[in-house]
Amino acid sequence: MSSRRLFIQTTLAALAALACTADTQAKSCLWKVSSTTGILYLQGSVHVLKAQHYPLAPAIEQAYTESAALILEVDMGEMTSLETQRKIMAKAMLPGTDTLKTTLDVPTYHALESKCSKMGLPIASLEKFKPWFASVTLALIKMQQMGFDPQYGLDKYFYDKASRDSKPVTGLETTEFQINLFDSLAESDPNQFVNRALADLSLFDEDLDHLEKAWINGQIDELGKLMTKSFADYPELYNTFILERNKRWSIKLSSILDKTDSKTHMVVVGAGHLPGKGGLLDLLTEKGFTLEQL
Repeated sequence: MSSRRLFIQTTLAALAALACTADTQAKSCLWKVSSTTGILYLQGSVHVLKAQHYPLAPAIEQAYTESAALILEVDMGEMTSLETQRKIMAKAMLPGTDTLKTTLDVPTYHALESKCSKMGLPIASLEKFKPWFASVTLALIKMQQMGFDPQYGLDKYFYDKASRDSKPVTGLETTEFQINLFDSLAESDPNQFVNRALADLSLFDEDLDHLEKAWINGQIDELGKLMTKSFADYPELYNTFILERNKRWSIKLSSILDKTDSKTHMVVVGAGHLPGKGGLLDLLTEKGFTLEQL
């Protein structure tokens, strides 16, 4: 896969890292969710990781082995199709003669320009991108500068593994939905979106290290604190980007668990969707399923 296609494939996933960015035992961000008829292994994902994070914990690999199918936020096969790449780029570009400079207010544009300069990226290379895509680009570059690589993202790892093993892969959402969601969220108030992204970037050095450790050790409470911190000043974004999606996902997952002939599934979603009130763990517990952290 070309580096350009891999970049486009992970830009939407990287946006999720902007959204998020306990147990003292050696556990992971993996839960076994059981009903009387079925089992789901719910794995909280970090979309960009380091080579040193592999091999994964034995419990995670065992959960995959026991699963007959894989469920991701979005089917990465669909995400990497040429049609989807064209759709993403069509949504990512500003129309006509518009630029970031004409779209953002002066203080926000200057703040973005300053951040680009500090990261060694000419703002001219982002000028024709919409604010949400420019923000994602900066986030991904920052992560790569810190040693994180989309090649090692957990979603990609399990998608590649399932493809080799001929296991069915489905998405909780379509790529069309995700593209439109991110586009609409950002364009509702592009200045707010960019300022939030820049604030998160300034905390990456500290927060990504905390996120990494919390994910490795399955410290769901710590993950919840990091996400609450990220969304503290943006409750509407939190509701739309996290809570509403969690509700829809929990309904889909419940329907799988309630099937009398349900097969075991591995479900891999962003770790930020798991913790807290309205998180997937909370919603699935409310529906009466049994959850066990592995």
